[in-house]
Amino acid sequence: MALDNYGDRITDISIFGWRVNAEGTLTQSFDPVLLDVYRAKWPHIRWWGCFRNMDDLVDGPFAIFEALRNSATARNHLADEVQSKMFEAYPWLHGVDLDMESGGDFRSAESEEVFRVVTNRAHSLGKKASGALPALTATGSVGGENWVRYKQLGEILDHMSIMSYDFAWSGSAPGPVSPGFWLEDVYDWASSQVDPAKISMGLPLYAYFWSIHDYPESWGAARRGVSGTYYSAWQYFTGARPWSDTGTHHPIGWICYRDESSQTLWGFLDVYDWKEPTQWDQSVGVYSGVFANRNYAVRYGQPAGIPQWSIADNSVGSTYAEYSMRPDPVTASNGDLVSPKRGYSLTMEVIQRDPVAATIIDDYSTSQQQLNTIYTQPSGAWQFSQITESYKQYRGSGTLRFNHDFGNQRLYAMARFQFATAGRFSITSQGITADLTNTGQLRLMRGSTVLASKQVGAQRVGGDPQVGRCVLALRVRDGSARVYFSNAETTVPLQLEAQATPPGGPTEYGSTGTAWIDHVYLGDAWWYMPREALEVEINGQTQILGRIQRTGVTWNEKNQFRPNTDVDETETRETGISLDWVYTHWKDIPVNPGVETPVRVRILDHDLWLGRIHVLDRDGASIVYLTDATTITHWRSRAHFDWSLAGIAMWSLGQEDLRIWEAFEGGHLPAATRRLDE
Repeated sequence: MALDNYGDRITDISIFGWRVNAEGTLTQSFDPVLLDVYRAKWPHIRWWGCFRNMDDLVDGPFAIFEALRNSATARNHLADEVQSKMFEAYPWLHGVDLDMESGGDFRSAESEEVFRVVTNRAHSLGKKASGALPALTATGSVGGENWVRYKQLGEILDHMSIMSYDFAWSGSAPGPVSPGFWLEDVYDWASSQVDPAKISMGLPLYAYFWSIHDYPESWGAARRGVSGTYYSAWQYFTGARPWSDTGTHHPIGWICYRDESSQTLWGFLDVYDWKEPTQWDQSVGVYSGVFANRNYAVRYGQPAGIPQWSIADNSVGSTYAEYSMRPDPVTASNGDLVSPKRGYSLTMEVIQRDPVAATIIDDYSTSQQQLNTIYTQPSGAWQFSQITESYKQYRGSGTLRFNHDFGNQRLYAMARFQFATAGRFSITSQGITADLTNTGQLRLMRGSTVLASKQVGAQRVGGDPQVGRCVLALRVRDGSARVYFSNAETTVPLQLEAQATPPGGPTEYGSTGTAWIDHVYLGDAWWYMPREALEVEINGQTQILGRIQRTGVTWNEKNQFRPNTDVDETETRETGISLDWVYTHWKDIPVNPGVETPVRVRILDHDLWLGRIHVLDRDGASIVYLTDATTITHWRSRAHFDWSLAGIAMWSLGQEDLRIWEAFEGGHLPAATRRLDE
């Protein structure tokens, strides 16, 4: 219908109609003859034949991509297939569109050969080649598609549509599918690498629904999210149909909000009251912040134990935040004043984090006084450096030793640092050493004996402050040692381990070259502090939400736990920690319609982020993000004015708010802008 009525506003259509397998053979999955009537009606439209490495009945997408990268025979066969099954079978095709996804990390040159061979064949036949490419910023792809190099692919292809959508998706936390800050980063980077006239901004036409009333396994799902069209969301938000067709819900119209960053609509279905985490009535020891346009509340841990060098008591104490929630009845589409048919649940948004070693010292390169008090310098020279108003470093070389004799206490020591010059950075505790060279050699040693080693990739040398940081950590217990490494402190995975009896000695950091340290952490090697749970009190009843189940551990009165055997903390739990917003639930809470009820939240674990609080229908409620005409016209204007792109590429025809086409009438700019120009 959209193509029939509004084809005059469309310049190009990619026919998603072929699959490629590992041998380079194309299988047609759509009959392009069905488009003959539209080709006749709209002769200006350029039609592209698109093949994809998804949905193969035998091989997965990565296996297909890998086979084509590895085999010149398969690539040449693919070019033959494009020639015969696309261009010779349908000579009216303007070009070929390659939708190659799930390529993984960094095999860029080999990946580009797939595009080069197909493009060369298209050019030899007087045809064009385009690529549907994953979204990338200067720092990489959020989906792990780090084989993509815009500059090199832009030199091969005639055009590229960047798939800048699904930043939030069915398996993620709810959020804009194409958030504004991300689109800006993607197209700032893409337009710096490729002629903008070759680029179309990929935009979503669909909606996502994330169910937030219960855990997905309760309704037999693995994920909270499902996709839908604009009009499916429109039906729910206008009350044209209820959230569920099973008779458990009323047809209710719910309010939508406009997300300022993405310009998409969003809203709640069957949520009867909600609060931002910053909207507390009263609080003690709770702080607030903003990250990625989202508010959060948090309880911070103590940076050191009292007395000095003891383990800090980071239990919740008297800290709390209290919110007033009032789930008022609402008007259904038939005019009735209604509430949930079977009661309410409470849903809390939280960001959980991996447990940390129970804190002894947590030092963000605090001051020169801290440097002089907490550490000694048996060799070399370290100095405090104030980089910006809020960012600081310890800079130097040689040894930076904790100014305390720990005796036989088993410790976990970590440092986040960067190589200002080439060299080796090390952490030593009780005679066990973890060290890393700037070339990427990671070692675990007892004295001078190497117990284990591996390559983790070369590290940047000489970058600006905060550029090229890495995280190295060492855990020493009575008969074992473990080394952890990452390029970000959010998660620092285990890299090396060995059985080793520590011979004894101080705990210290060392650098053969100049290193810049911005975070030092010292904790107990056995005891951990979780960062995952909170307690909620409503009308005298309490529930603990977010606590991860563990086996083989012992808890103490300070909300700390330790494994009963010498295993890593991750081995005590089956549940992963996502570092994204997750939803915890208290079903059938003791509240009544129209009654204001205090909800007291005690953040049991430090560094847990609390997000929005929802009182909702126990039998179903959702957060929905949807793209409408305003979203698309906004980003089309920005594509033109901010980056001078060729246009926008929308996924996919038939999912859209049809008012988009009315807004597009008359040319490449929204009607209001066009009239101003005239």
